[in-house]
Amino acid sequence: MNTRFTRTGIGKALRAGLAIVSALGMLVTAAACGSTDANGVTTLKVALTTSTDDPLWDQVNKNLEKEGAKVRVKTVPMKSAVLGNQALSAGDVDLSAQQHYAFLNGEIKEKGYKFTVIGEAYISPLNIYSENIKDVSELKDGDKILIPNDVTNGGRALIVLQEAGVLKIDPKKNDPANGVYPAEEDITSNPKNIELVPTDRNMIMSSLKDAAAGIANANAVVDYGKSPEKDSIFKINPDPSKAINKPWINVIVARTEDKDKDIYKEVIKAYHQDNVRELMENESKGAEIPTW
Repeated sequence: MNTRFTRTGIGKALRAGLAIVSALGMLVTAAACGSTDANGVTTLKVALTTSTDDPLWDQVNKNLEKEGAKVRVKTVPMKSAVLGNQALSAGDVDLSAQQHYAFLNGEIKEKGYKFTVIGEAYISPLNIYSENIKDVSELKDGDKILIPNDVTNGGRALIVLQEAGVLKIDPKKNDPANGVYPAEEDITSNPKNIELVPTDRNMIMSSLKDAAAGIANANAVVDYGKSPEKDSIFKINPDPSKAINKPWINVIVARTEDKDKDIYKEVIKAYHQDNVRELMENESKGAEIPTW
């Protein structure tokens, strides 16, 4: 039986996750953040959930050094954005670069975090792919579509399907900018009786032969050897100025009380450079579209 994409059980999962919060301090060094060395250079810790972004931050450090800035960054790997936000709130890291506006706003709404976005980074496309059809107009009654089985990406997938004209969702449940994501029960029209099959997001591309289509994260598409741009059968223009894309822009976040620190501004300036943009465009293979 296919697991259905609903909100049921989410609360249990979140409560279970709290059991490991106390262990977080064991995973992240307890040394004071923003430590300054004998040369007066302050090192800031940045939470990341993907090692593929490490080269971007290496380039940021090169830019900071070139400018003679008295600040450097050190990336800290996190197993999830939830843990990264816990670490930021606790002061175990100084910045977070691991989530988009939609996820961030959901976390703030649910947990009351005092976080502020200090810079935008990139948008990762979420497109539709298939090995069986070449256009969504070819979908037949009762066809299966694979979607990510987590709340955020699953909700975003429903929005993509609405944009593709496959189904309609309750507009009251479609507000990702404020952390509100649609779920399967929020579908108001599904004229082709499409069956949604929640699937591990890393398994969608390899499972396309078993469905009419699938909606996959850009990084997973690239890892599978495909292009988010060229190999999709439907895509939303990733232009960051379009309202539909704004919630999905990955952002750099600080605790609100620290948002105006000069060294943070220097980090963002070093990130928003052409050499970081070029590195992102060349290395991500379309999985990360710069938004500055």
